[in-house]
Amino acid sequence: MLNRMRAVTFAALMLATGSPAIVNNPAVAQVQRPTKIASTVLVTVNGYQLTQSMVDSAIQVGEFLADHKFTAAEKGWIQEFLVESFRQNPVGIVQEDKFVRQVLSDIKKYSQRRVSLAQIRESLFANIYLSRLANNTVNQPSIMTIVYKYSPVIFADPKYKIIATKRTIDSLVASHNFVATLARKPLKKVDYNWWAQYLQQHYYTKFSPNQRRYLAIAESRWVRLQTAWSHTPPQKRQNVVGLIHRKFKSGYNTAGVARQLENIVSGENRTANGSNTAGQFNQAEYNHGMGMINTFRRMMAY
Repeated sequence: MLNRMRAVTFAALMLATGSPAIVNNPAVAQVQRPTKIASTVLVTVNGYQLTQSMVDSAIQVGEFLADHKFTAAEKGWIQEFLVESFRQNPVGIVQEDKFVRQVLSDIKKYSQRRVSLAQIRESLFANIYLSRLANNTVNQPSIMTIVYKYSPVIFADPKYKIIATKRTIDSLVASHNFVATLARKPLKKVDYNWWAQYLQQHYYTKFSPNQRRYLAIAESRWVRLQTAWSHTPPQKRQNVVGLIHRKFKSGYNTAGVARQLENIVSGENRTANGSNTAGQFNQAEYNHGMGMINTFRRMMAY
């Protein structure tokens, strides 16, 4: 899985950056001209063809990263952008198309595994954004220009290679409200401006390594929790609710309980901030919790 994600990450990087390195790479420059694809040819340069199928594939990857369908106008903009890019660098775009198709192949392969798809999207998005940030090309036109409209980046940490997008915050709040609903606690509203300010002020001074990691994979953790809960029978759900109430009585707040529950589903025995505190699960309680909701992990194929 890791090797596949590395390959896919590289593919998405090529898609997003315009691949100036490809043009200057003698090995790639020797790439053979592709055979004709049964698709409408949009433009031909030096024997290379940009087809509608190639554009459609790039759009599909963009929609996957955005987790949103693009409008007809946005698809038209992407097509014009790729046509112009192809005129300037046909070899590069043809090479990128191979990577794009590998991305689509992996998306199709994991289409029934929501956790895997979320993990791939997290990895791709972070690598794309941080690569463009390092190259000072974040604001240059690309397919990511449309992606950012639906999933803007709220915070980025180049040092630890972590980003928080709108989807990250949505996932954190959704997990929080999932626990709050079960415990009959107040729900939290999504406030992206508040989160942006909070991360700017506290991320580097108060976040532990585990908290940074939880931020980076918030979407896949939330998807995993949803999937697990959907396969948990009623009696087991009541046991989980009891566990949640005990955690509140132990002094945890809603966010802390949400992280604990995510950890159990993921098979992690650690506290929300990664520290060894008196309030963390002891081994007996951890085993008890795992016994109550082990249906979570057995019912999920990931």
